[in-house]
Order: sequence, then C-alpha cells, then structure tokens
Amino acid sequence: MMTISGRPGKKQDAGGFTLLEILVAVTILAMSYLVILQNFSLSFRNLEKLEKVWRRDFAAVLAREPDFRTIPVKSETEPLVGEILVTGSKFQLVQVTSTEAPGQTTLLLERRP
Repeated sequence: MMTISGRPGKKQDAGGFTLLEILVAVTILAMSYLVILQNFSLSFRNLEKLEKVWRRDFAAVLAREPDFRTIPVKSETEPLVGEILVTGSKFQLVQVTSTEAPGQTTLLLERRP
C-alpha cells in the first residue's frame, strides 16, 4: 500500500480533527456557556430582589424621618446631657435621650474637653 509520502506500509496522518472531536468540543463549550448564563441570570435576579428590599427599607426610613426631627439639636447655650458610652483620647460618644419625645435616643459624638 502506497502512502502520501510514497513509502510503503505506513499511513501518514492528515493532521486534522475528526468530526466527533469537533462535536465533543462544541458540546463542552455550549454547556459551559449555559452555566455562565445561568449564573448571570441568577445574579440579576438577586440584584432585583436586593433593590426591592433597599427601596422598602429606604421608604421605611423616610416614613420615620419626622420622628427624628423631634430630637433636639445641641445649642451653644444649653448643652445636651446624656450617658457617656465610649471615651477616647480626643472624642467621646454620648447617648442622649430626648426630653420632647420620651423613648427616643440619639448618639452624639463630642470632642473631649
């Protein structure tokens, strides 16, 4: 039997891929592409859920905004008095209870004297 090289007895390989190898490679690529697309769609669904929760929480904060405005602001003539929670070298964190709205507290960051 003569081969392409002209030497008898040995077949020369053409050096290409068979149809089966190409089909297997395309199938593997398609499956990995589908997995990536599913991950992206799941991420987008989670982002939509997160945005809905964020909007709901933001609306709840806006609904409570009038309650926060009733807490008095520290004036120069009448300082607010409260319980010191944390004391640092330059600042202290004070918990102040509102006199106008009982039960409401706020945190005040003050420079230490």
